Amino acid sequence: MNNEKNFLDYIPVKNIDWKQDEEGKVYLVKERTKNKFVKKLIDWFKRDQFFYIHFDDLGTAAWLAIDGRRTVARISRLMNEQFGEDLEQSARRVAHFMGMLKRNDFIDFLEKQ
Repeated sequence: MNNEKNFLDYIPVKNIDWKQDEEGKVYLVKERTKNKFVKKLIDWFKRDQFFYIHFDDLGTAAWLAIDGRRTVARISRLMNEQFGEDLEQSARRVAHFMGMLKRNDFIDFLEKQ
């Protein structure tokens, strides 16, 4: 029996605050630091306490498809339907995007039951 987990079977779950701009594109809102001293310095220099990570149309569609129930494979199929890429290319792009989100702690993964 093969115990290897298929990445496409994982369910992404959002792990960061996010918003949509006036065009409907998603952007993530990440706090620069949790360190109180550094926060005071940032305030003193009159800088924003947050980073804003803006997504393009593809990133926005993928992010909005993350609902805590859909697998990476299902999100890939939705992207394929919406943007017309071939399914293999769509799966590769979505898997890469989800991997980047996970590496930056913007999402977590649940295992499909």
